[in-house]
Amino acid sequence: MIQLLEDAEMKKFRSIWISDLHLGAKSSRPHCLLDFFRYHQCEYLYLNGDMIDGWRLKKSWFWDQLHNDVLQKILRQARKGTKVSYIPGNHDQFARDHIGLQMGGIEICRNC
Repeated sequence: MIQLLEDAEMKKFRSIWISDLHLGAKSSRPHCLLDFFRYHQCEYLYLNGDMIDGWRLKKSWFWDQLHNDVLQKILRQARKGTKVSYIPGNHDQFARDHIGLQMGGIEICRNC
C-alpha cells in the first residue's frame, strides 16, 4: 500500500543542512523545500550558501509568494526554538557584511 504524503508522520532530526536554493531565480524550486519542511523538523538548521541568488536579482527582479513563504517558514522555525545558522555563499555574498549578526533568530556566520 502506498502511503500518501498527507498521512506521513513528522520526521525529527538533530540537524538539517540546506544549500543552493537560489531564491530570486525563476529556476528556484521553493515549493519543494516547503513540502520538505511539512514533514521534517530539526534542532539545528544550517543554511549553507546560495539561499538567495543576489547575482540573479541584480540582473532582473523575480520574487514570488513562494519565496516569501520559504523565508517565513524558516523564521517561524527560529521563533519556535530551532537554532538556524546561515553561511553565505558566492551568490549571496552580500550577507557576508553581516557575519556575527542575528536577524529574526537566524545567525549569520562564516563557519558554524
